[in-house]
Amino acid sequence: MEVRLLGTGGWLPTDERETACVYVRSGADLLLLDAGTGARRLITDPTLLEGVERLHVVLSHFHLDHVMGLAALAGLELEREIWMPARLLAGLPAEEVFQRLVGPPFFTGTDSVGTPRELEDDRDLGPFRVEIRVQPQHPGKTIAVKVDGRLAYCTDTAYDPENIEFARRASILLHESFWPGDTTDDPGHTAAGEAGRLAAEAGVERLVLVHINPEGGGDDELAASARAHFAASEVGRDGLVVM
Repeated sequence: MEVRLLGTGGWLPTDERETACVYVRSGADLLLLDAGTGARRLITDPTLLEGVERLHVVLSHFHLDHVMGLAALAGLELEREIWMPARLLAGLPAEEVFQRLVGPPFFTGTDSVGTPRELEDDRDLGPFRVEIRVQPQHPGKTIAVKVDGRLAYCTDTAYDPENIEFARRASILLHESFWPGDTTDDPGHTAAGEAGRLAAEAGVERLVLVHINPEGGGDDELAASARAHFAASEVGRDGLVVM
């Protein structure tokens, strides 16, 4: 399994970071965790799709910085399924949410982007075993995702102790870190120190901070805050291969 970061920023893209998108590859199958503006790299770097026959997209939620890159999927000549926790988070069927996101007049039609699928529980997507849990500590709620028990992805959430067990013994934890410092009173986002404590308690091998605030402190401050609790911490950057 190959894992690389296509977008490590939160809220809006910058010259340094696109918004949330994680590339997970196994043979001819590609799994994207979120489809922020980082998904445009599938177009601007065609080598990422060489040999890919099937694309599975799992959305953590529906805020624009996590779905804007769906535009990049339009017209790709491969199978595309968009897995959406629509009933879990919005109480609506996936088809209706998908239509709102990529239907006319903003797109020529949903078929150009992919086929919406309802994501309500753990399931196999091609060769990938995907586990999920609802994260209640963000406006509208989000889902945490674990792939093959080895990669845990927890973004857009305040510090959530329930994610300790969810991420238990993962090789890589990708955890949002919107703020530097040891803690934050932000009800929907995590500080780097909190992410470090969670990684230590979960017993993961490595912590990579993602969903970086484009207006926040520098990477060095984020890394130092996390490493104060978990030495194997680093700040994610676009293009980084983590597995």
